[in-house]
Amino acid sequence: MILSVALCTCNGEMFLREQLNSILDQTLPVDEIVICDDASSDNTQGLLASYQQKYPYIIKLHFNERSLGTIKNFEKAISLTNGQLIFLSDQDDIWSKNKVSVMSSFFNKHEDCKLLFTNGLLIDEKSNSLNTTLWDKWGFQKPKRQSWKNNNNAFNDLLNNDNKITGATICFHKSLKKYVLPIEVPLGYWHDAWLGLHASAQKGLYFFDKNLIKYRIHQGQQIGISKDVPKATTEKGNRNYIDKADFYSIVREFYPVQMESRIQSLQKKRFSWKKFNLWILNKIK
Repeated sequence: MILSVALCTCNGEMFLREQLNSILDQTLPVDEIVICDDASSDNTQGLLASYQQKYPYIIKLHFNERSLGTIKNFEKAISLTNGQLIFLSDQDDIWSKNKVSVMSSFFNKHEDCKLLFTNGLLIDEKSNSLNTTLWDKWGFQKPKRQSWKNNNNAFNDLLNNDNKITGATICFHKSLKKYVLPIEVPLGYWHDAWLGLHASAQKGLYFFDKNLIKYRIHQGQQIGISKDVPKATTEKGNRNYIDKADFYSIVREFYPVQMESRIQSLQKKRFSWKKFNLWILNKIK
């Protein structure tokens, strides 16, 4: 089985060595690390080139001439992978030595698994523990986890952008690629939720409470739990209604049965959802 990593960078030289070393030091080695750099202006590209010289058969570099943005950069990296299992990686975390082994073993034992995500410990800029986890911060506690074991609940939550999945903890099967690429999502919706949405719709979303990464919190993060989703202006907010309607329409093409259930639930909503409901119902009929 070929094991791939899709890693995205952008001005990440400060913590990139630790991230790369933790991937290269796995008890079960990966076969390729596909790295897409999003037009870094620091020494990230030079650092990556030095690693590629040392690991020419593993590290595959792609430098964007202009910035694509986080989501489209991950889209590109994912599209360039060749593995049966694809691990997503940020540029500033630290993987546990057995992360690849543990997650690969899970897929071997669960043939219906499309995507697996895990928990992670939070650390600061100096790699000190913050004594909390990703799931604590996301509010992914036992009641929510129980509801997600029913994939229909996960699907509805993810469709509504109630996401508990951290992209840096994801491993997914290559069979999802034909569904998730290209990644076309509305403002404030991220690639990890998009992947999880498809996996849940196909009854293949799994998770377990193991801290297989140390997730770094720092001021230079591209995305992450310390970052707030940009608040839309009134004009952007109106645009969002259209974008979300388009998004629902796209999802319905893939999963009409699940979306019919969602439409019925939307029709029961009141108050601020009224305008949103009208857009949705008119757009996807």
